[in-house]
Amino acid sequence: MAKIFYLPVTFILDFETEVFVDNYPLFVVRSILGNSLRRICCISHTKKCDECEYNKTCTYASIFETIIDSNNQLLPGTNRSSHPFSLADNCQIQLKNEISQFSFTITLFGTSIKTLPYIYAAFVRAGEFGMFKNRTKFKVSDVLINEKSVLIDELQIQNDINPFIFEYINSENNYSGEILVELKTPLRFKTKGKYSIDFSAEDFFKALFRRYKTLMMLYSENLTEEIQNYNKCNSEIVERKLFWKDFSHYSTRQKNAMELGGVIGTFKLKGSFNDFELALLNLAKISNAGKNTVFGLGQIDYWEKLR
Repeated sequence: MAKIFYLPVTFILDFETEVFVDNYPLFVVRSILGNSLRRICCISHTKKCDECEYNKTCTYASIFETIIDSNNQLLPGTNRSSHPFSLADNCQIQLKNEISQFSFTITLFGTSIKTLPYIYAAFVRAGEFGMFKNRTKFKVSDVLINEKSVLIDELQIQNDINPFIFEYINSENNYSGEILVELKTPLRFKTKGKYSIDFSAEDFFKALFRRYKTLMMLYSENLTEEIQNYNKCNSEIVERKLFWKDFSHYSTRQKNAMELGGVIGTFKLKGSFNDFELALLNLAKISNAGKNTVFGLGQIDYWEKLR
């Protein structure tokens, strides 16, 4: 059985005045969260995180640097891994518009769930510095889990919250029919070594499987069996209304502007599906899929007609 604890937390930000959205909002959310969390947590500003003796206990390092032993099974030779959170835009805001409120969800995985008070404090502090080009200040007006507020007051948030559980138990059930998939934000994954809009059903499920494997190996508690491999796809894409969408992003680490793009739209799968493929789709709805999920990319939804 593969099982992972997760916690989707919705933040509602109220701006002092209407703000002009000049960049994809979740890129900005990720940036201000990282900067504010580092100000709160870092006690050794002269060192890089991977050289710091406190990186095993630092909330910022665990969330945004996610340093692992280079002698690991998932990515041998690298000391960085996928971060234990993903972002989702609840508003689907269009660029070049003015807004007075913004709502988004950060989903935490595994032990990062315990860092929620730090994340809340980081957003409260970030509100004093503001966001978007004009640095418009904001307040965190509410924090919701399962549509219920978890704020005690402006300075406190509940910390005894029971997380949700995603789990998959091996089974041999098969279903036939159709599945309509919506790619709500750009999905980025490589097919034959390059990003492409022309992918197959098997390519898609393999991308979902890579996300599943990463999360389970890094953040599953008490993983008692080897990760099930994804072998054969018995479905095909019979309809597609897909296009490529780019977002501009400035990387402070690489000191360079870049395009973060992917596939958006809908497509229909037809054929035979097993329980494992349905589990992969369910996890993708929770965690996003593909690359750059911490920027809000790879948001997925789906509807099934199976028998």
